[in-house]
Amino acid sequence: MYQRPIEIYRGADNPIYIYFKNQDQKPANVSGLAFNGYLVDALYGNVVSNVSVTISNVSLATANVMLTSDFLNTLPQNKYLLAFSAFDGTFNTPVYSSSDYEVYAQLNLNQAYATNPFTTSTTDFTGNLDMGSF
Repeated sequence: MYQRPIEIYRGADNPIYIYFKNQDQKPANVSGLAFNGYLVDALYGNVVSNVSVTISNVSLATANVMLTSDFLNTLPQNKYLLAFSAFDGTFNTPVYSSSDYEVYAQLNLNQAYATNPFTTSTTDFTGNLDMGSF
């Protein structure tokens, strides 16, 4: 996923769509892997919550995460980090979010989504994750 902050909002469900890519920017082989997501408080560095990652298409190496409004309403407005790991049955390996081998994507939790009818706002994010080599 390219390193730009993901804007998420209280009061709405926030889907995050993920494309797992290899070094050649092609769909990574995610067959047989289980993915874990972690939401980390950027200020204190502690894991706030585990996040469920659902593989939506193995051949395209796509997945999604849903951050629900009920969950987000329990968090203070802050900056958070989102990290993923891949488990192959033996090893739990970090999934890099950039070509610089960074493991975190930055999330900005905003107070509420825009209610101005003339403002277009979306909580959807599509990003690429570099699987590296296994």
